[in-house]
Amino acid sequence: MYNLLVLLKKYSTTILFVLLELLCFLLIVNSLPFQNRKMVSVSNRIAGRWYRIVSNCSDYLHLKTQNDMLAEHNAMLMNQLENLSATTDSLIINDMYTFVPAHVIKNTIYETNNYIVIDKGEIDGIEPDMGVICDNGVVGKVVNVSNHFASIMSLLNSYSIVSCRFIDNQYVANVVWDNMNYRYGKVKDIPSHLIINKGDTLVTSGYSSMFPPDIIMGTIEEYDYDENEMFSSAKMKFSTNFSTLRHVYVVKNNYKSEIDSLCVTH
Repeated sequence: MYNLLVLLKKYSTTILFVLLELLCFLLIVNSLPFQNRKMVSVSNRIAGRWYRIVSNCSDYLHLKTQNDMLAEHNAMLMNQLENLSATTDSLIINDMYTFVPAHVIKNTIYETNNYIVIDKGEIDGIEPDMGVICDNGVVGKVVNVSNHFASIMSLLNSYSIVSCRFIDNQYVANVVWDNMNYRYGKVKDIPSHLIINKGDTLVTSGYSSMFPPDIIMGTIEEYDYDENEMFSSAKMKFSTNFSTLRHVYVVKNNYKSEIDSLCVTH
């Protein structure tokens, strides 16, 4: 302890100088908009690269699990293709959507407003308001993009709302998050006259240009029926497990501009 005090006393002038320089630097950055934007940009670049390094190390430790998941998914796709080949002589290719694979390098699940960072950005054709899905279902939507990275508002966000549809009866509702558990969401605006059962499956409605129709979102866990209300709500278990999310697909709607132009009101 004595030696530490002697060291601090010996270099006190140098330490004070460094601290004052740092303070001046922070004051300049915070007071001038241009310097502030440049600092934020540099910080994002450094953070993105750091998250990529950490994510690569984590991926190496989870290679066996990832290989097993990919093998199962490939088997499912081959089975679907085999069933399709058995029922039709021709395959109709839908060119409306293009999928860009990306790797999750940062992900939060315990905040009120959770975000995900992926390793694809503007140079890969990623733009704000593009939908994001994974092998197991819906993930969220792109909100901010840099050259090499993009941030995604996941379903685990108080501002997130996605249009869904019941497979059994085709009725449309909305999925939100109630800030309680990363495995569960809430289905709102369900017409009260509908008969809802535990295990009923919900998919994307297709009414939004962000997501293709029929992408799975989850299953009903509990139904809150109120005969005095026109609409009810239900607890839904997300098909996507956000705690193990590593690989996603950004959805590019090739006709989004044309569709949006038809919806403009004058």
